[in-house]
Amino acid sequence: MEGFGITLLFILAVLIIYSAAFVTYHVSRSDSLEASQKRAIYLFVWLVPLIGPGITVAALGDDFARQRKKPGVPLLSYIFLGAVLSSVQDRRDESVNIGGSDSTGGSDGDF
Repeated sequence: MEGFGITLLFILAVLIIYSAAFVTYHVSRSDSLEASQKRAIYLFVWLVPLIGPGITVAALGDDFARQRKKPGVPLLSYIFLGAVLSSVQDRRDESVNIGGSDSTGGSDGDF
């Protein structure tokens, strides 16, 4: 029974850290927020566990959805499940657009 309590505390700690890190990462990538706003959000998210990230995601949900993808290798973004799922969706959309888009016919070699 002692192991259950320790496991529960560990899961809660991981959830708190993950949610705060998720919001911190996305707020840091946001171009629509000023530096002072970002600092206030960071403090709120890390000092008010679970409720702070929930309120922030609810308030800035549209901003998170509109973020542009920056060039480079997004190594850190693959930690978050949302980034992986969105990149899979992007690849699926690209493969649908690539196949079958030529409706002109002809095979004379013109490109």
